[in-house]
Amino acid sequence: MIVCVNEGERELVIKRSRFIAISRHIEARDDVNAMIDALKSEHVGARHICYGYIADEKGDDFGYDDNGEPTGTAGKPIYSAIAAADARKTCIAVVRYFGGIKLGAGGLTRAYRESAAELIAEVGVSKAEKYAVVEMCCGNEAYKRANAVLRGLNCTILQIRYESNVTCTVLVMASKLSELTKTLDFLKAEYAVVGERYVAVE
Repeated sequence: MIVCVNEGERELVIKRSRFIAISRHIEARDDVNAMIDALKSEHVGARHICYGYIADEKGDDFGYDDNGEPTGTAGKPIYSAIAAADARKTCIAVVRYFGGIKLGAGGLTRAYRESAAELIAEVGVSKAEKYAVVEMCCGNEAYKRANAVLRGLNCTILQIRYESNVTCTVLVMASKLSELTKTLDFLKAEYAVVGERYVAVE
């Protein structure tokens, strides 16, 4: 179980500069690049798009970027706000439209930290549970038996295809994965764990 910042957006105006904070759930650090690229396309006139993130469960895979602001005044304060919320799998970017008045290093640091912290306070956080993504393939009779177990484990079927065999992609709580695989082994079904993701539980 981890805590993630809910997705959302909040704007702060300081001395005519607009600071637009955006939070997104991420599964890995590669998601950060996609998020920033999308924001660059959306906010073509912005002077800076700075960000901080924590991409893993333990908080060891983190990073931040000042994107041209003085070193240490933007990305790190954003990251610090995420860490202070004890959040994981979260990226917050702050888009700055320069208003013509320089804020100084201290003013910038406060502005970026405040933008991220106020966004977190507004959108809140949610607990998220780790799930495994399993691809399985078995005969129709075996699938009927497996399906009863899937329902009992509260699995979510993401995709299913009926042909000579039944092929499906299933989302199962990580803590219940071994119970599912025991059933699939008993039914001699083919399966593979192909990934994981976190799903909000509240």
